[in-house]
Amino acid sequence: MAQNDYNPQLKNWQRLIPSSEPGQGSIEAPGGFANPVWQTRSSAPGAFELALVEALQEVFAGGAAELDAVVEGLNAQRCQDRHGKAWTEQTFLQEMAVLG
Repeated sequence: MAQNDYNPQLKNWQRLIPSSEPGQGSIEAPGGFANPVWQTRSSAPGAFELALVEALQEVFAGGAAELDAVVEGLNAQRCQDRHGKAWTEQTFLQEMAVLG
């Protein structure tokens, strides 16, 4: 069996943003399938997510630790949000909530 880089057995969330309350998660089917390395991914990361990860690594390596510095760093690198616009603190927080 080929190993996936995401969990095809993962159920879709009812809501866009998962609950942040403790105890709301569960193992999808205990013992029912192989435990993939990337067990919480419902799909492999796309080009946007990979570019964002690379940009964030550079921003953090540059010393950014606060939200405003992270957003400023992303914009300085011309890393844009999903809609092709400059990041704001609000759009960054929304994207992080969606990406989990």
